[in-house]
Amino acid sequence: MNILNSLSARNSKAFYLFIVLAIIVVSTGIGYGINVLNDQRLNSLFEGSTKVCKREQPVFYPRVQYKTDSYQNSKNPHQKNNSTDDSQYSTNSEADEISYVDGGDRSAVEAAMKKFANEKSSGQWGESAVLARLRSPSTYKDRRPFQSLQVIIPEDGAVYPPNLCPPYIEWEDPENDFWQVNLTVDKQDLGSYLSETRRWRIPSNIWNNLQRDNQNQEIQLQIKGINRSGNIERSDKIHASEITRFTISSDSADDYIVYRYVAPPFNSYKTPNIFIRNIGEDHSENFLSARRRYCINCHTFSSKSGNTGKLSLQIRSLVSSGGNKLPVYVAIYDIDKKTGFKVKLPFEIQMTTFMAWSPDGNQMAYSANQKIAAMKPIIYETQMAGMATSDIALYDLEENETYLLPGASDPNMLEIYPRYSLDGEQLIFARSPVGLHPAHIHYDLCSLSLKEDSDNTAHPIEGASNNGRSNYYPRFSPDGKWLSFCQSDGGDLIRTSSDIYLKNSNLEGDAHCLESNVSYAADSWHSWSSNGKWIVFATKRDSGIYAYLYMTHIDDEGHASPAVPLPLGEKINASFNIPEFVANSPKIRDPNLFDSIRVEQEPRTAKLKKVSITQR
Repeated sequence: MNILNSLSARNSKAFYLFIVLAIIVVSTGIGYGINVLNDQRLNSLFEGSTKVCKREQPVFYPRVQYKTDSYQNSKNPHQKNNSTDDSQYSTNSEADEISYVDGGDRSAVEAAMKKFANEKSSGQWGESAVLARLRSPSTYKDRRPFQSLQVIIPEDGAVYPPNLCPPYIEWEDPENDFWQVNLTVDKQDLGSYLSETRRWRIPSNIWNNLQRDNQNQEIQLQIKGINRSGNIERSDKIHASEITRFTISSDSADDYIVYRYVAPPFNSYKTPNIFIRNIGEDHSENFLSARRRYCINCHTFSSKSGNTGKLSLQIRSLVSSGGNKLPVYVAIYDIDKKTGFKVKLPFEIQMTTFMAWSPDGNQMAYSANQKIAAMKPIIYETQMAGMATSDIALYDLEENETYLLPGASDPNMLEIYPRYSLDGEQLIFARSPVGLHPAHIHYDLCSLSLKEDSDNTAHPIEGASNNGRSNYYPRFSPDGKWLSFCQSDGGDLIRTSSDIYLKNSNLEGDAHCLESNVSYAADSWHSWSSNGKWIVFATKRDSGIYAYLYMTHIDDEGHASPAVPLPLGEKINASFNIPEFVANSPKIRDPNLFDSIRVEQEPRTAKLKKVSITQR
């Protein structure tokens, strides 16, 4: 009897469970059906004739200009009012300026630039730094909102990597509040999707299918918009964007990007962390935390694989280990051996911000004796920063020896941004006379032979020198075809006029400006993917203030596709800084790396190798 009762109870429970599951299934089906019917009804609102909004050309508001004459006269009515041309940039330090200067105190920086300042200002060295910063061209430039429905991202003709996570579509529309996104490929309708916001993400299943089945095929995007005015009724006007065409390339980009977040205004007291992002995923991961104690910058890998070779870092501790001078040093981590060490250089100045590895990973070129001047931002303006002194030096890891490189260490020249050729026989670097204000520096890219029989003479590179502009950040594409570099009106760091240029890797012929640049904002620090088909770069095109990461495809003729952004769920109020492409996730754990670079570790003191330096 107990057995029968037990079976009866079990059957009752099973029956009730079946009823509950049936109710859930039916409810879900009903809810799904209601949603489908509702979507069909809403999509029907976009049926009928449409007004196509022609693609508009962007119009920009004038840059910010500050009227300073009355302010200056009120401060010193007897002082001669210099013209804007004569006093455009500051070379003076006031009490409210940033006091700490990387690589030396501000008096040393002022001394290095005093000759130029006296020439430009007729001997008047005391002009207000605030006034001079206000007179300098504004870095902030805003675009007037479009007057009709316009697709912003992607641009027409854009190319996406096949290993990128689903991208966002963005548009502007001053008249409507409800939109329909339409995608087609090879005359096949991929569906219509509804949105109540001006930003929509391609569904994962659709994107995965496109990545798998439709590489190098033209995908067409069109957005329709209506103004519902709070009612779900058919609108009298249906607007439509022009068709935007984009493709998914069959050329993959490197899977990982290593970068920093830097919250502006950038200054000497920032302690940004380094992150790594798999471009096929939505989230980034911590690579190296600064622990709010360090400025860790210019991470440089010896191998594009990322999971082999070596990693170098410039470290500046914000916690003194004794005395008033904050520790500055180089850290090197051997990824294969999973060990690292600090290097103390045999120079008075320890700053080595810009580094490059030889192809075999046994030698490192770096900017030695480097002083960086920084002046604080004003309102929209980013930091004014630049170099006062710098030489190029080489460090041999096996011998633990370093020396200033003959032909790239003239005390009368700024020599910086070294880069080895792919065969290791040449060093490319930027060069300019010392004594200039950072904004007035015009760097020339030069090539120096590293062969033993070299005459130690650096030769200007055709198309990247003597052009009345500043040329810097040289990079060779890993496939050996191209040399890329940045070019601006003047200076190097944080320059609005910066664009990325390309020329043949044999260093012959002219250079051309990549089509992926924009004229109104900085396109600067960049890195090649391992196959030489993609460039990731930092650009301020979104706001003029914050730098975000974009990618562009480089074809066989060296032309760039319209750039596409690294997808972000939410755009943070910080700049992505020093993006570096690597093919694989580095086999580095944050605790191990930090333990190698922290200020408490005893450094390895590099020996100074004596060489004969031929002056140019």
